Amino acid sequence: MDLHGGNIYKFQREGKSDILDYSSNINPLGVPETLKEAIKNSFEVLERYPDINYVELRESIGRYNEVSRENIIVGNGATEVLFLYMKALSPKRALIVSPTFAEYERGLKNIDSEIEYFPLDEIREEGKNYFDLDIEKLKKEGAKFDLVVLCNPNNPTGNFIDVERIKDLNESLEKNGTRLFIDECFIEFMTNWQKKTSKILRNKNIFILRALTKYFALPGIRLGYGITYDMDIVKKIGDIREPWTVNAFADLAGKIILDDKEYMEKTDKWIVEERKNFVEELKKIEEVEVFETYSNFILLKLKTLTSEEFVKRMLDRGILVRDAKNFKFLNEKYVRIAIKDVEKNRNFINKIKNI
Repeated sequence: MDLHGGNIYKFQREGKSDILDYSSNINPLGVPETLKEAIKNSFEVLERYPDINYVELRESIGRYNEVSRENIIVGNGATEVLFLYMKALSPKRALIVSPTFAEYERGLKNIDSEIEYFPLDEIREEGKNYFDLDIEKLKKEGAKFDLVVLCNPNNPTGNFIDVERIKDLNESLEKNGTRLFIDECFIEFMTNWQKKTSKILRNKNIFILRALTKYFALPGIRLGYGITYDMDIVKKIGDIREPWTVNAFADLAGKIILDDKEYMEKTDKWIVEERKNFVEELKKIEEVEVFETYSNFILLKLKTLTSEEFVKRMLDRGILVRDAKNFKFLNEKYVRIAIKDVEKNRNFINKIKNI
């Protein structure tokens, strides 16, 4: 089974060329026009090495996040930054809040860290969301570990932990010498995300992971970054990283798209409107349970079909969805779907109703 969505090539090799990919959570607006134009006019960058220290790129990311370039670590996608941080910190014991992204586990296994999992229980309580994080319980459990890992908004559940609760959690963990790693790769799909990011805590105990892949629709240009106020971690990562892992076009992308206000405004308008509309339409289908989301994907629980049956039937109708049964603590009743544009989402609704 694939660990991630987006493996459209597998089906293309099998002769299924006209597949609508709802397994990959990418901005349907596509690559920003500003970047397309910049690449067309900048092929000469391929004739020289990028700046080995990526000073201008880090400055651009720093401005975008209102931090110094010294607080920014760039990498070949968020995954490289994740693996670099795990290697630099080398926690003996780590606790992963789950279900969540599989690469945290792989990054920790790569350094032989002892891993345990903190479950997000699917329980409906008055005034609480499904898969909500029990902060008090995590403060107690997390104190036994060197590192706590969480995704915020979480993939695949779509839940979000507000910054005040993160602050409370971190203060408790820090007292016990436990580091906090927060993956915010989907946070830009939230309204006013700049006021909700854990970056505003400016705490050296917290490491924040980000990517340009999802929001700016650039999975083909691998560019991710980390935000940290711990200069010791910055130095350790600098000592162990390979040179020039961010290629010239990725370097260029980070300098161009983070100033593209028009693209961001269009994206923000799309996600606010279409997330609401798509969720409402899905909730009209009795055979699926729809989980509220703060991101650009939605977790569904199937009432009558298994995830494998559902994936096959949707694929027969030309749509690829993410079977979520390989997420820890989920089972064969869960699938994850992306949020696309109005026309594609209408097509999706018609197909799922047909099933």
